[in-house]
Amino acid sequence: MNFTFRPYSSKLFLALALLLPIAAPVWVQPAMAQSSSGAGAANSDSIEGSLNIWERRLTQEGLILLGYYNGFADGNFGPSGRNAIASYQRDHNRPATGKLSAQDALELGSAALDVRKQLQWRSLDNSLAGMTISYPAGLLTQRKENTLGGENLQTEDGVISLKTARFTNSGSAELEKLFQNLLNEQGSTITYQLKRPNWFIVSGTAGDRKFYSRFERRGNEIRGYDLSWNGDKNSKLIENISVLISNGFYPFGENPSDGDPSYPTLMKLADAAGAGSQGASANGKGPADTQAQPRQNDGSTGAETAQAGGDKDGVTEQKDGALPPPTDGSLVTSDGKGLRFVYHYFPPEDPKFNYAYQWAVDTHLFLNIPEIDGLDGLFVTPRPLHYVTRQCNTINAFYDKKNGAVFLCYEMIDSLLQMGQALSKGASDPKALTIEFVQDNLRFILLHESGHALIDLLDLPAVGREEDSVDQLAAVLLLSHVDDRENKNDITRVLQLASIWFKINSQSSGSPDVASFADEHSLDAQRYFNLLCMVYGLDPESNGSIVENGMLPKERAARCPDEALKINRSWARLILPHFSPRFQPKSDDAGANQQTTTTPQPAQSGNPLEWDRKSNPFAK
Repeated sequence: MNFTFRPYSSKLFLALALLLPIAAPVWVQPAMAQSSSGAGAANSDSIEGSLNIWERRLTQEGLILLGYYNGFADGNFGPSGRNAIASYQRDHNRPATGKLSAQDALELGSAALDVRKQLQWRSLDNSLAGMTISYPAGLLTQRKENTLGGENLQTEDGVISLKTARFTNSGSAELEKLFQNLLNEQGSTITYQLKRPNWFIVSGTAGDRKFYSRFERRGNEIRGYDLSWNGDKNSKLIENISVLISNGFYPFGENPSDGDPSYPTLMKLADAAGAGSQGASANGKGPADTQAQPRQNDGSTGAETAQAGGDKDGVTEQKDGALPPPTDGSLVTSDGKGLRFVYHYFPPEDPKFNYAYQWAVDTHLFLNIPEIDGLDGLFVTPRPLHYVTRQCNTINAFYDKKNGAVFLCYEMIDSLLQMGQALSKGASDPKALTIEFVQDNLRFILLHESGHALIDLLDLPAVGREEDSVDQLAAVLLLSHVDDRENKNDITRVLQLASIWFKINSQSSGSPDVASFADEHSLDAQRYFNLLCMVYGLDPESNGSIVENGMLPKERAARCPDEALKINRSWARLILPHFSPRFQPKSDDAGANQQTTTTPQPAQSGNPLEWDRKSNPFAK
């Protein structure tokens, strides 16, 4: 896959540009950009005639993942497909034409490719059953042979299971018998069935699990699979994924595709939107899981990675489609972006940190931090910025000016892991809470160090203590809300867990001594309250519980709205002049996305850090 939509750079420049009432040059809209006369006018013109079959399939895949469609992703829009598009358009306050507009295609393609990346979607290689089937490798990590002539693939906890099967010396009678067995299995309730002479699909529930089975006969052989999963809160997303697995199932190894996948029209639309289109924003919410929400696109050609080496020298990667530095010494590449970031993961010398190295590589740690992805190519810098994981023999993360690199030490990951494990005791899912604690704190820490890098590379003034300034920038970047899949409570959660890290460090360090007061950092207790002030000050209505619960003194809170706004605007003034040509703001950029306020709900948990993923994290 060489193409996906990433919204982060354009979202970031828009959020920062909105902070300043300054004039900016008016850009001429690209030919393929949406009309500025409104979404309704833009939506009336269908783009379908320009889409190839792969692009049409991709939009159908997006409709499936967002819960609008449960048919085949074959590139043909029948009545059910038209109804699905119309429903999607109504939910996004557009004319329900039932025909894809450019905006619809971008958003649906974005949703599909985002989930592919998150779930590591790929074909099952070396299938024992001889079939071709696509599956979420990021979920189904456990794999072994079974007694049915195929394999069992499942999640580590067995919540989701995919079993492939191959029955030789079997004819139509055996296919019918298999069909009847599934229909009449004791304890099962059938919710859907489709029978044809040589194949069938059956889905339903069996006890507390749901299932989706598909089998096909050719000659004297039957091949197929059975997918089952627990019917919990994530059941709807898995149901949609089951439809995608069925769409990628070719039992006898043939894939009747129309050449290799390519997305030329969507790529042009993405480039046009990234250069200034107003029409690619997805403000409306469909009924799908929030992780699959479509997002505004910045025209980049993908965050899937091209790894250069995975041996003893580690792994080096960049965002797919990142152009190399120009050979003429220019600081802007041909697509109008600045020099791209380079990400390195070096193996540790001490084997006890191998897990941290492998985790960083497997999760593409740097690439999957939305704000870092958004900063990549956003500025004109004198040299590329590097991000590095390595063993440092100390618990640290730092920016090295000489090498132009942000370093994250495996010791820091290990320290956060131990702290997260201690804090997660008594939680309903300690492992998940620990991972969340580690990921959210690394996100803040790396944005803090990225602030040091920007001050250096862009030669920005730091009129106060630089450590305080980059703490503020990390909060500004997070509160810019660059990823549409996250709501304001998701961002608040990141800042909540980062503030807890400061609080714990302040409690464990004892009474400040002379060295503490002389350090370039503020005291951890001060950093804790400063961060809470930023969170409260930028949205006091939603985050009033920070003051009500006594976390932030009322005397400080009274000044936080003005303080936070001034910090926000100051950083915007400092960095906007350094935007690369691709992301220079237009004069008509206006109207930040409004996020709906969620009524705080008390946490139902045996651990004070657990969060229901809906309410404001501080409302406890």
